[in-house]
Amino acid sequence: MLSTKVKAAQINNLTDARYFAAWYCEWLGFCCDTSSPNYVTPELLHAIRDWVEGPQIIGEFGAQDAKYIREAVDFLKLDAVQVGFFYDESKLEDLEGLRVIREVVIDPTEKTDLAASLEAMSPYVQYFLLEFSKNNISWSALKNAADGIDINTLKDLCSQYPILLSINVKGEEVNEVLEMIQPQGLNVFGGEEEKVGFKSFDELDEIFEALEA
Repeated sequence: MLSTKVKAAQINNLTDARYFAAWYCEWLGFCCDTSSPNYVTPELLHAIRDWVEGPQIIGEFGAQDAKYIREAVDFLKLDAVQVGFFYDESKLEDLEGLRVIREVVIDPTEKTDLAASLEAMSPYVQYFLLEFSKNNISWSALKNAADGIDINTLKDLCSQYPILLSINVKGEEVNEVLEMIQPQGLNVFGGEEEKVGFKSFDELDEIFEALEA
């Protein structure tokens, strides 16, 4: 078992799905945004899911409206949905009744009241995914305040809200992240196979081995 919850994102092949399921990840995420290069067809999603057991299946959406998302949930038999950073906060209420993860991309160059934003969305969101990796923010940079982000503020937010952390981190840093920030889980990414049925998991192995309780 793992010492924290893990969401595996952007899965597009059976090799990844089996790998993450074997590590007892809580969620497997599949991109359901047709405008994204990571989009996974319903046929492929169904085929992969038939081969794995255990993790919840998440549909990862962008800014699609609630009607589209609800229809996809029914058709794809999704356990939960993730909506993108540009999903209108005022329309989260339209997803009431669904398990929702809301992506929040962290940009150090923009001064926003993150706490106020999370508070406003919290009635409609099961987890917040704080996304640092999309702006290439590493754990070492965050820890040293190289990007102007206060680590104590982040820890306070994790104590108040259900937060999953998506950040560039090495295996030897994982436990330090969990101890200092105390999020409810981590987000990691799948990727393209080197060839059908084969890819290297060396970096992910280091992370999961560190998380193994």
